[in-house]
Amino acid sequence: MKKRILFVDDEAMILQGLQRMLRSMRGAWEMEFVDSAEAALRLFDQKPFDVIVSDMLMPKMNGAELLTEVMRRHPRTVRLILSGYADKDLILKCVGSTHQYLAKPCDPESLKATIDRASSLEDSLHNTDLTKLVCRMNHLPSLPALYMQVVEKVSRPDTSLHEIGGVVGQDMGMTAQVLKLANSAFFGLRRQLSSAEEAVEYLGLDTIKSLVLCLHAFSEFAEAETGPLDLEALWLHSLRVARSARRIAQLEGQDAKGAEESFTAGLLHDIGKIVLAVNLPEAYTEATRLAQGGLEFTLAEQKVFGANHANIGGYLIGLWGLPVPVVEAVTLHHCPSRATQPVFSPLISVHAANVLERERSNCPPGAPKPPMDARALELLGLSSRVEAWRLALQEPANRHE
Repeated sequence: MKKRILFVDDEAMILQGLQRMLRSMRGAWEMEFVDSAEAALRLFDQKPFDVIVSDMLMPKMNGAELLTEVMRRHPRTVRLILSGYADKDLILKCVGSTHQYLAKPCDPESLKATIDRASSLEDSLHNTDLTKLVCRMNHLPSLPALYMQVVEKVSRPDTSLHEIGGVVGQDMGMTAQVLKLANSAFFGLRRQLSSAEEAVEYLGLDTIKSLVLCLHAFSEFAEAETGPLDLEALWLHSLRVARSARRIAQLEGQDAKGAEESFTAGLLHDIGKIVLAVNLPEAYTEATRLAQGGLEFTLAEQKVFGANHANIGGYLIGLWGLPVPVVEAVTLHHCPSRATQPVFSPLISVHAANVLERERSNCPPGAPKPPMDARALELLGLSSRVEAWRLALQEPANRHE
């Protein structure tokens, strides 16, 4: 079945160039080209699209506002920005509503690869077995209202970081949790933060957004019965993996966006464990028993559930509309060699961080430690880098990086 792709740009020459550039994809994609956000929304009313690729700066409704509306009406559509403007403030406007931000000029192969990667991941996360498993669950962590308020604010052209801090500050419970964590040794800040506005300013919007999502997911089930799953231990592990994944991304020369996506994916990489433990406690206990008997934990989950916590976590945050690299990292963090594109990405950062953190800490009694995916590292020429990562992660965190 052909993928349905919608391209939106107010410049006719750009649309014509895209049509010429992507002519070879007509056998695999059904493509539409429109010159305004309003025309795009009218087309969505007539038929669904698998992917939308929009310009950023357009009259009346910009790309971020368009994709925020598409996210609200059609959450399963993959949303991409293709813009000639790399201004940091413009990119911030896309946080939350956009799966990926691509810069013009974008060569045809990069654009094709990005669309294929995003849509293939979406397909894998909506297979029949996984959907049936999720349908058996009564309690799934919701996308917090605070997160959506931040997304809405950010999409507006005149919103400042101070205003976003004010939005976060209206949720006193979340503010208290964020400040408690920000002022802990985990971030190693040189000063104590006393308000949500300061937290946004010092930690950055991406980090705050990630903390809001993860703190909400964990606190939502704080009182739930999770059987053998220790939520506090899982939270500490998730924090350590997040920090380590960001550090590995930085060591490999990734930009700030890649480093922060690694941090986000690290925080959320095991969220599927909570979902399984809360909704299917007896089966989760059985999977834990099998793992304690020597079976690798994801294989134990696969045997009991027909899926594993990484699949479940990826499915959930895919519904939330998080960036493609984050969804991919959560979904494949135990098997990065299954990625469609063999490139360094948050997937590699989180995979390596998870394995190295499990080396340093205790797995559940009797359970084998997750193995490093040697094939994935070999494909990227990174096998020799593991020891450098291991040594770097042994250094204490004494400052916010």
